[in-house]
Amino acid sequence: MEDFTISRANVLKENLYCKKCGGWVYCPEMNVKFKNDQEKEIECIARDCLKQSPKGEFLECPGCGSRYYLQDQV
Repeated sequence: MEDFTISRANVLKENLYCKKCGGWVYCPEMNVKFKNDQEKEIECIARDCLKQSPKGEFLECPGCGSRYYLQDQV
């Protein structure tokens, strides 16, 4: 198992395949949409796919267990 960092924006737009084993981790078709306080539609990563650790939110490769920690771009 390895740890990687990935942009949340990239995960929302592109398929994510594991850098270690090549397995599929996440795809944009899994994103969910909701309306914020200003009634603007926002697209987010499906909550059921996110895991939590002291380092932050991550997606986990089902094949090898590598973790992809989400980084918000500022």
